[in-house]
Amino acid sequence: MRKVRCSPFAKCNFKSFFLSLALIVVLSSTLYPQAYGSRPSVAYFAGGCFWCTEAVFEQSPGVTSVVSGYMQGAETIQVTFDPAKTSYDKLLNLFWRAHNPTEVDSQGPDIGKQYRSAIFFVDEQQRAAAEKSKAPAQKLYSKPIATEIARASSFRSAPENHQNFCRKNPNNPLRPAGDPAKARKTRTKQTLRLIP
Repeated sequence: MRKVRCSPFAKCNFKSFFLSLALIVVLSSTLYPQAYGSRPSVAYFAGGCFWCTEAVFEQSPGVTSVVSGYMQGAETIQVTFDPAKTSYDKLLNLFWRAHNPTEVDSQGPDIGKQYRSAIFFVDEQQRAAAEKSKAPAQKLYSKPIATEIARASSFRSAPENHQNFCRKNPNNPLRPAGDPAKARKTRTKQTLRLIP
């Protein structure tokens, strides 16, 4: 069998071509990250009934999706966000204001451990940010914050009839008391205005 030989010049051009191509990809993704899209990040929050927290986070700039579900026995939302448009710190700020974190195993009329307040972190950066955000948040409340900060475990999506519940069921009597759409819209606008 005959071996095919490449000239030293061809090898040089081949290597140069791939090195140049790699350099172009690295530089363009650094200089123009929006062209390549930033990798979405995920956060998990439990703030009572997931119908209410889901509706608040869906309106937050930079949030790409919110899924209602369950984690560690708590009604939890999975928030997927674009870190180029918002930050985990901003989502924490919204979380502290979107519910009452001082209530133990309840949120308004919903009572039970499944309605507890919790932040489920996915890595050490999220854990540190959650712990750091707790002290400034405490200044907003007269009672001590009861929010659990724990490592995220497996997330299980709620059935489809629980997803986007408030939007799909504007007249359902199981929605929060009063005019929930108006109250939530007002609370969300006020909350989002407070976020630096």
